Amino acid sequence: MESVRLGASGLTVSRLCFGTLTMSPLQTDMPVEQGADLLVYAYERGVRFLDTADLYGTYPHIRRALLEAPDYVVATKAYCYDRKTASEALERAFRGLGREYVDIFMLHEQESIHTLRGHQEALEYLFEQKQRGRIGAVGMSTHHVAAVKAAWRFPEIEVIHPLINASGVGIQGGTLEEMEGAIASAHRQGAGILAMKALGGGHLIASSQAAFAYILSRPWVDAVAVGMQSFAEIDANVRAFEGDWQALEPLSRRKRRLMVHDWCE
Repeated sequence: MESVRLGASGLTVSRLCFGTLTMSPLQTDMPVEQGADLLVYAYERGVRFLDTADLYGTYPHIRRALLEAPDYVVATKAYCYDRKTASEALERAFRGLGREYVDIFMLHEQESIHTLRGHQEALEYLFEQKQRGRIGAVGMSTHHVAAVKAAWRFPEIEVIHPLINASGVGIQGGTLEEMEGAIASAHRQGAGILAMKALGGGHLIASSQAAFAYILSRPWVDAVAVGMQSFAEIDANVRAFEGDWQALEPLSRRKRRLMVHDWCE
C-alpha cells in the first residue's frame, strides 16, 4: 500500500483510509470484536490510516484494534464550536481510543466561512492542543464547496476532508467542477486532502472501478476514506488502490440496503 504525505501537515498516511462509519451503530452496528478484526486485517494488508468521528460510536472498535495495530494514524471529528465543547470532545476521543494523542482532529461538517467563524474558538483551542503535542493536525470535514474555499482563511486548518466523487453525488452549494477547483486550490496552499464519499455513499458501487479510477487520478487528493464491512471488501479495495481492479467486480453485484438518514444529505 502506497504511503503519502498528507499535505504540509507533516503526517504520512496510507493512500487508502479505513472509514469506520459503515461499522458504526448508525449503520451495521457491528460488534466491537468483529469491527476490530476488520481493522487489524486491513492493517496487516498495509492500511495505516482510519477515519472516525465522535458521532459514529466506533471508538471501542478502534481501541480494541490498536492493541494489535498500534501504528494506525487516527483521524476523528466532532461538532464543537467553543473551547468547552472542543475540550469535551477531545477528552472523549482520548478516553475512547485509550490514547492521550489524536493524529488528526477535525470540526465535523462545516458549511461556509460563516460556520467556520462561528466555530473559531474551537479551532483555536484545538490548535493550542496541537502545540501542546496532544493533536498531530487540525482540520475540518465538509460537503460544501464554500467551506473548502474558505479554509485558507483559517491557518489552524491543515487537513480538509471534503466530499468528492466522479458523479458529484452529495456535493452541496456548487458543481463537481467547482468542488474540484476549490480542493485543488486548497491543496496547492498546503492543505492535506482526505477525500470522502468516493463511491457516493454507495450509489456508485455498480461503477466502482470508474469511481476509484477518478479519485485516484486527482493529483490534489492525498488519501481516500472508504467504508469497508468485510475481509473481501478490504482485499478488493487494497488491490484496487494498488492498480488491480478485478476483485471489485463481484462486490458491485452484492445486494445492499438503502439507508435514508435525516442527518445526512
